[in-house]
Amino acid sequence: MLKRIILPVIIIASLFSCSENGLNLTDPNVPTVANYWKTVDEAKQGLTATYSQFTRPGNWGRWIYFRYDLSSDEGYSNSPWTDLSDWTKFKYSNYNFIQGGSLIYKSAYKQIFEANQVITYSPNIAVKTEDERTQIKQFIAQAKFIRAFNYFTLNVLFGQAEIVLKPSNPGDLYKVANTDSLNAMVIKDLNEAIVDLPVEWNEIDKGRITKGAAYALLGKTYMQMHEWQKAKDAFYWLVEGDGKQYYGLMANYFDNFTHYKENNIESVFEIQFSAVSQKEMDRNNGSMLDDDVPYMTLGNTRSQFFAPRGIGWCDGQPRTWLITEYKKEPTKDVSVNGKTIDDRLRVSLIYPDIFKDFPTEKLFAGTISKWKSTWLKTECFFRKYGDDYFKTVTDYYSPINYRVIRYSDVLLSYSECLAQLNDLPNAVKYVDIVRTRPSTNHTKMADSPVPEIAAAASDKTLFLKRLQMERALELCLESVRWIDIKRWGLLETQEGIDELKTRDADFSNFILGKHQVLPMPQYEVDNNEYLEQNANY
Repeated sequence: MLKRIILPVIIIASLFSCSENGLNLTDPNVPTVANYWKTVDEAKQGLTATYSQFTRPGNWGRWIYFRYDLSSDEGYSNSPWTDLSDWTKFKYSNYNFIQGGSLIYKSAYKQIFEANQVITYSPNIAVKTEDERTQIKQFIAQAKFIRAFNYFTLNVLFGQAEIVLKPSNPGDLYKVANTDSLNAMVIKDLNEAIVDLPVEWNEIDKGRITKGAAYALLGKTYMQMHEWQKAKDAFYWLVEGDGKQYYGLMANYFDNFTHYKENNIESVFEIQFSAVSQKEMDRNNGSMLDDDVPYMTLGNTRSQFFAPRGIGWCDGQPRTWLITEYKKEPTKDVSVNGKTIDDRLRVSLIYPDIFKDFPTEKLFAGTISKWKSTWLKTECFFRKYGDDYFKTVTDYYSPINYRVIRYSDVLLSYSECLAQLNDLPNAVKYVDIVRTRPSTNHTKMADSPVPEIAAAASDKTLFLKRLQMERALELCLESVRWIDIKRWGLLETQEGIDELKTRDADFSNFILGKHQVLPMPQYEVDNNEYLEQNANY
């Protein structure tokens, strides 16, 4: 599996990134561009180093969740670390705050640098067989997806970014692309990647980027542009086209958030994490590191930062309106107090009444008694992607892969496109596929006992508004909500902000025309004559 492949070559990332430090010293034992990139295996190692950047703290290892989950109306922070919590409240005083946007911006360009090396140098490798030629094409296609994915993220969060399409050198200055130009770059990379990406990988390469992942990201990009027909056409491959046979929904919703059934049929794009640390790797290879030497984790640290206080740092918590929305509609089965609650609630959130609402709850491991005695009865906490189901304590080594794009997200996105194109019957059909997953167990929209849901099945305006809530119930706390509320225009009008304030008081600090994007890291603005600070900062 890909996560096992990453471990032995993780050091490649730092070896090549060192070219950015401006030193001209040459170590004969360290690979250089001049003596590397000669074989297919070397290109594969370079690509694996590119993948490894996903696990870094500035990428999907840690800080991205603070921007996507906590800045949206689904989450908030009461962290005692004031700067950290302020950045979830639209209070940006230090534009260079590392844990705010600075490290995310920097980490994106580290991964873009790695991807650019693969894209630039791999075509020059002399291949000996048709199989090697195919491998090189697939390496480049994966790197183009990764580059596109980073520019998609930079576009959503910052609204502009420096254009770097070749391996960078110290002192280079780059022109800047706005939202429209970034979208064009992402679309170009994805369309080129789609040609050479496989529809699936063999077992040892599971977790690598597929054709379906590229189509899904292409569809998401067009959706942000409100290019509904083009978005629908991209998603079509996964939903109704040749790719349909490779995807589906897991019967058990919980299976999407554990390390037991990773890279499953519902996973379209998944970040590979491991509980193994760099120190353990070096120890296993016979070169024990001194205990005082910092070492790198390849695990996801999200659970450490979002777990309840006393268990983790509790730097992020979900908004309680999610609980209310989950409980509005009973499921088809009636077994508890005359009504059964949406199973996605107990998978997504920890809240005071969880054992009352789900008396047979058995997902917790040894932390259950401690959580019962420590959490405040008026609060709720993150559970989705938590490791409480198999660990007694949380730490920086969660092995749970992060499903960045799930198939249910694709189905709901496809439904949104269909509704925007006035095909409401089929739009409802794909929402119902998600709603009636066995563990979710809802009725179809038109049969819902909740009048607002039933009415939405036959009215486009009501449907699109209801779909916003259906996406929250299915995808809450999965780092998609900020992208969604931007696409829906809720950040562009006072009416939209007023709606968000009813769910999240932090939006009282939101300034129209300013906070829809993050401030650019000030050191980047100061060092690049082409880059200007975002408006009103």
